[in-house]
Amino acid sequence: MLKNYLKIAARNLLKNKSFSFINIFGLAMSLSVCLLCILLLKDSHSYDQFHPESDQVYRLITSPIRKNGGSEEYASSPYRVGQALFEDYSQVANWVPLMRTFNPDLRWNDNLISGSGLFTNTSFFEVFGFELAAGDPTTALSEPYSVVLTHEFAERIFKNTNPLGQSLVMPAYDTEFKVTGVLQPFPGKTHLEFDALGSLSTQTALDRLPGSRNFTSNWLDYYQSYNFVKLKDGVKAADVNAVLTDLSKNRYADLTLETRDAGYNFRLQPLNDITPGPHFSNNMGSAIPNQVLWFFAVLGIIVMLSACFNYTNLTIARSLTRAKEVGVRKVMGASRGQVFYQFISEATLMALLSLCLGYLILEFLAPLFHQTPLIAEANISLKTDATVLLLFLAFTLAVGLVAGLLPAVVLSKFSPLSIMQKLENVRLFSRMGLRKALVVTQFAVSLVFILILTISWKQINYSVAENFGADRTDVVNIYLQGHEYDKMAAAYRQVPKVKSISGASHLMGTWEDSKEDVRLSFGEEAVEVRDYSVDEHFLENFDLELIAGENFPGNPAQQQEVFAIVNENFLHQFELGTPEEALGQSLIISDSTQVSIRGVVKDFLYKPLIYNLEPLLLRYQPDQINVMNLTVS
Repeated sequence: MLKNYLKIAARNLLKNKSFSFINIFGLAMSLSVCLLCILLLKDSHSYDQFHPESDQVYRLITSPIRKNGGSEEYASSPYRVGQALFEDYSQVANWVPLMRTFNPDLRWNDNLISGSGLFTNTSFFEVFGFELAAGDPTTALSEPYSVVLTHEFAERIFKNTNPLGQSLVMPAYDTEFKVTGVLQPFPGKTHLEFDALGSLSTQTALDRLPGSRNFTSNWLDYYQSYNFVKLKDGVKAADVNAVLTDLSKNRYADLTLETRDAGYNFRLQPLNDITPGPHFSNNMGSAIPNQVLWFFAVLGIIVMLSACFNYTNLTIARSLTRAKEVGVRKVMGASRGQVFYQFISEATLMALLSLCLGYLILEFLAPLFHQTPLIAEANISLKTDATVLLLFLAFTLAVGLVAGLLPAVVLSKFSPLSIMQKLENVRLFSRMGLRKALVVTQFAVSLVFILILTISWKQINYSVAENFGADRTDVVNIYLQGHEYDKMAAAYRQVPKVKSISGASHLMGTWEDSKEDVRLSFGEEAVEVRDYSVDEHFLENFDLELIAGENFPGNPAQQQEVFAIVNENFLHQFELGTPEEALGQSLIISDSTQVSIRGVVKDFLYKPLIYNLEPLLLRYQPDQINVMNLTVS
């Protein structure tokens, strides 16, 4: 029977070539979009699937409560909170701290090699599913100044040399690290991004040095460390969240918090919900945010609904040409169910043919998709495998059923006596013909699709074309990676294409920044202000307008900070009056550094557009420059 259905369906497709082409091509274009959405969704949900007992592993989330009443969630949390949860409470079976303070930039055979790293302990191999190709997981991260490399990073450094036991010079620590392990290639995608793992005991040793920030004993620093805990059998996350509430109240009651903070809340986030998941500050990994995935999913559904309605409308529009066929078949003894399955099989066959064409369109456009910033930065794989093909097939069959359902129901109802009746008499709703209802619905769905695309396009154009107030055209940014700024700048000034050079502590226009407490006089309450260290060429290189005062006087050898440059928003925050009135005003940075305002720069957007414009403090600290800005011709 199925063979006969398919044979008749194929004959009808060949008989009505124009009708078939319009339907197949329309469905194929829509399917190619939906197939792309399926690839994005599947790849985004493939993160961290290889860890054992991952349903018992959680990340500790920090929610600082701001004094102004707001709150912001951080993926990171204080090291001491994770340690106290593990050592002082019975619900936690294991604890893995990950500290971002490890800088694995290293020298090997006179080559400087850059990478990203984390400090952690041996519990890393007990909780997560990473395995060593060389080394002992129980001791690889136990001794200070030991390091475990990823398989790819080890090949970059040593190539054909055995890494195990080798010593690597890391300028950031002015010492050598011993390679105690090499990881096997990752068995799957993970949000944990690193090239090297340093032993946590190294950070503990560094914290004992004079002048250190004591990361491992600091209850207030929720920026530099991530805490993962594995709960004991039978323990619920809600029970631990209650413990975290008590811990927050008891441990932070007598501590002096950050200037902008009134308190902290902590909670657990399941490992399986991290990627994809909500966007937090200090998120690790480059996966597509959950909100974007929802957008793609809704977009795919809208596109597919529009194509399904198009097929339904066209099929019902030509229903009168099929009425005689239905009547003859029923006179010859065909039941309503057989006619129904005939039309469903036609829709399904058309959907399968559309899948073949849509897949070819997807493969043809895949190289272009790979070049888009979203897919390239998120490291999305658009490769297909058996699972993906099965998803494609299941989705296409569902599309065929949805597209062919209404025509099959309507046409299978025909009786031989009603062949000469008009289809417009069939009512879907009271006072509205079936075809009219379908056309209105299709136009509504198409309008929603056009509105979504238009709004998205305008938002993208706005973010790209928005005047940030700084000329960033033809500027190339280079991270110094431990090199001296003066020597690097002198070398690049010899390059003919380089027009001007400046330096900054952080890359403007990104998430990177630092902050300091600022007050006008001792005894006043400090206000937290974003600050950047720059040189005397920064304003000119980015074409920033000084509306009052002067630029920094170039003096790389200065022993003490003397001047600062602020933006207009800074004047409003501290009520300093006009730019001219603010010149010469003394500022106290942190606890004791005193400077005077030398200039006022016109407001410019130094952070991404999702941030409100805030007060800005530009400081002259040449030794803090980490990024070199080259304007090239």
